Amino acid sequence: MQHPAEVWRRKRRSSRAVIAGVVEMVVSMVLSVLQMAPPLVTTIGWLIGFVLVLYGVHVGWLIFYDRDPDGPSS
Repeated sequence: MQHPAEVWRRKRRSSRAVIAGVVEMVVSMVLSVLQMAPPLVTTIGWLIGFVLVLYGVHVGWLIFYDRDPDGPSS
């Protein structure tokens, strides 16, 4: 069984990554719409945000997946 402090750290890391990724994507889209940055820069910013969201979801999934089994396998 995972230690509660480790689960808490993973949840916090997951949440931070997802929030940072979404903010990065929103900022990139706003800069793109306002044409304040070149399209390549905003595209790279959006891709970095998307990767952060994927990382956060991955860490969140590991919290769920690594828990103890409910019983013996069939």
